[in-house]
Order: sequence, then C-alpha cells, then structure tokens
Amino acid sequence: MRCAPDLITYTTLIGCLCSNGNSRLGLELCRQMVKEGICSRPDVVTYNTLIHGFCRDGDIPIARKVFVEMVSEGIMPDVITFNTLIDGFCKNGDVITEQNLFEEMPAHGVVADLCTYNTLIDGLCSHGDTDRALRMFEEMAASGLVPDVITYNILIHSLCCQGNVHSALKMFKEMIGKGVLPNDRTCNALILGFCRDGDIDKAFEVYKEYIGCGLEANAHIYTTLINGCCKKGAFLHVSELFQKMIARGVMPDVTTYNCLIHGFSVRGEWKHAIGAFREMVNRKISPNIMTFSAFIDSLCKHRLTSEAEKLVGLMEDSGNKPNVITFTSLLHGYVLEDRLDEAAVLLDTMAQKGIKPNQRCYSKLINGYCKSGKINDALQLVEKMRNQGLKPDDVFFFEGRVAKNHTDEFY
Repeated sequence: MRCAPDLITYTTLIGCLCSNGNSRLGLELCRQMVKEGICSRPDVVTYNTLIHGFCRDGDIPIARKVFVEMVSEGIMPDVITFNTLIDGFCKNGDVITEQNLFEEMPAHGVVADLCTYNTLIDGLCSHGDTDRALRMFEEMAASGLVPDVITYNILIHSLCCQGNVHSALKMFKEMIGKGVLPNDRTCNALILGFCRDGDIDKAFEVYKEYIGCGLEANAHIYTTLINGCCKKGAFLHVSELFQKMIARGVMPDVTTYNCLIHGFSVRGEWKHAIGAFREMVNRKISPNIMTFSAFIDSLCKHRLTSEAEKLVGLMEDSGNKPNVITFTSLLHGYVLEDRLDEAAVLLDTMAQKGIKPNQRCYSKLINGYCKSGKINDALQLVEKMRNQGLKPDDVFFFEGRVAKNHTDEFY
C-alpha cells in the first residue's frame, strides 16, 4: 500500500527548501501542486512559508508577487502574511510600501496586531521619522493594543539617537508607570544618550530607577556609565561603579577595561591605567587591538613614545598585530619628539609589514619636516605620497615654505 504525501508534507518540504536558501525551488513546487492538483491545494501556511523565505533572502519583489498569486488563488492572507511582508519591506528600506500594506489589511479582513505596529514603528524610526512613529504609537494605543517593551525600546532608542533624551526619559517613566518593565536595552539606550550629552547625573538617575525596578544592570550598562564618567573626568564615580559592578557579581569584560584604560590614559593617569591593564590580564581577560591602540595613542600624545614602543612589542607578543592606527599613533609620537628619522623608518616598516600608510601618516611626517625646516624632505615625501595614489592634504608650496590652508592644526 502506497502512502501519498499530503499538504503538511509538501509544506514542510517547501519550508526546508526556503530555510536553505532555495525559496525559488519551493515556489516551483508550490506552483506544481496548484497546476497538477497534487494532494490538497496550498494553504495560507504554505504561502506564508514562501513569503517568509523570500523576505529572509532579501528578494522582496518576489515575496510581493507570491502574495498577489496567493490572493488570486483565493487563499486569504492572515496577520502573519502581512507582518512578514511589512517586515521585509521595512528591512529593505521601503517605508511607503510598508505603509500601503498596512492600509491594505482591513480590505482582506485582517486586523493589525502588536507585531504589526512594532514593525511599522521600527521602520519609521529606522528612517529618522520619529514623529510619524509616535503618531503610530498613539494610533496603536487608541486601537486597544498595549505596547510592550519592544515598542518602548524602539521609540526610546530613536529619540536618544536624535538627541531628544528628555522625551525618551519621559517615555521610560511612562512605561514603568504602566507596568511594562524595561530591559537592559532600554536602560543602556538612555544612559548612553545622557552620557553623550555629558549629563552624568541623569544617566545615574536612569540607572537607579532601573535597579529600583528589581532589575540587575549588566556589564554593558556599567561599561556605558563608566565610559561616560571617564569622559567627564569623574573618576571617583568610576571607582565606585567598578566596585559596585564587582560586588553585584557582574564581571567586567574587555570593553570595560578598554574604557578604563583609555579614560585614565587620556588624562595622564598612568598609574591607574597600568593598574587597570594588569588587573585585566590577571582576570584572564585578553587585551585586544583596541586596548593596545588606545593606550599607545595616549602615550604618544603625552610624548612617552619609548613606553609606547614597549607596548607595541607586548602587543605583537600577545598575538595582536599592530594596524595602521597603531603605527599612525607611534609615528605622531616620533614627530612630537622630533625623532623624524625614526618616523621615516617607521613608514618603510609599515610597508614591509604589508600595512599601507594612509594620508594621515604622511601628513604627520610632512608637518614634522616643515616645522623643522626640512622642506626638501617634505617635498620628497609629498612626491612619494602621490606615487602611492594619495592626495596631499590641502598642502601648498610657496617660496620654499609649506603651509596648510586651514586654521586648524596641520597634521
């Protein structure tokens, strides 16, 4: 007795094809089912599977055609159909079609749900249209739907990105008041927003309110706060936060230590910077290229290039290969200390290591030569720079002098 495959079998097979990037084969199989009358006709689940596959592959026009084909076959779309298509057009940057689909839903007897509104709001926010997103938020509430943490996170993040952190804070307080608990994404977006504005007090207010909800801040939140405090020079807060972080069982990661090291280094607090570096290593947290690059850059800017050289050696020993940023910092250090011969050798060393010096590298050394009166060396370097396919950085030569046609510092 032979067992014929049924609709579930075919839909499962189509789903497997779509999951493996073979949505077009899945569509061919679906059309074959319709044409040859194999088992039952495809249903809404079958078409939703295909639409999801094409949307995931970024083939949005085909997903739209499948939708039209589905309707022409008399298969009524459901809310999942529309949500999938709206999300696809949202990710493709087509806000207009996304909106048209939303307006088309009632004609098919489909009522938008929370997922629909969240997707629409996210699409509008992604394109910087937070005002329309807020109106959509109000429309959603008027329809009787209750926004969730995802809804609030989308809007809070968008408001913070636009610099409207006080409106974001108001929304944060509103969500808590309505019994919607924030999560680490909510908290971090707000803290980051206030830290960018230099408003550490408000950042701490958000942190305290978040903790007051019975929630635990993660390493990302603590790191954002620590970074904000470092930039403000509020190192007493930095120490307190770091200790509190450890006491609450939240382990710092490489990003946390990078913020500490960079913060201390920029202000010349070398004892604390080195202490943070050693503690990081003792905790078995491997420094990355950002750790070394930030440290090296600060040492060079403070004319401690010899110490920076040692750190470059340590960097290479740890398996982190110096990049163009690392070498540019070191070259800048040599120029600041008038070690121009070593800076020139470093340019050649970079090429030997397969690292192509950029415009910034050449400009720093040209600047050094000019300040030292070595105009011929500067001219030769400009020629070498041009041979490398790089355009000189607005440098003009006149009567044996080199000047930059900007009022800012000449690299």
